[in-house]
Amino acid sequence: MKKILLTVLAMVSIASADQLTNLKIEGMMCPACVKNVKGSLNDVKGVTETTVYLKEGKAEVKSAESVKPEAMCDAVKKAGYGCKVGQ
Repeated sequence: MKKILLTVLAMVSIASADQLTNLKIEGMMCPACVKNVKGSLNDVKGVTETTVYLKEGKAEVKSAESVKPEAMCDAVKKAGYGCKVGQ
């Protein structure tokens, strides 16, 4: 029982180490664009989950605290889209 409790506590502390970053994405026109943006964000080391909204032109990214939002935007820009942090 003690081992299970320690495992659960370790998982909770790992999950709480994530940060949520909001990005404003420019230039998405279709579902393929959403797939490209999502793929580019998921390729950033430390990103754990990405949700991209076509109509709103935004992305919500969960990542390790060590991941800089600018690195996420750089990945999106390399994919050919505009990106701003915190919008």
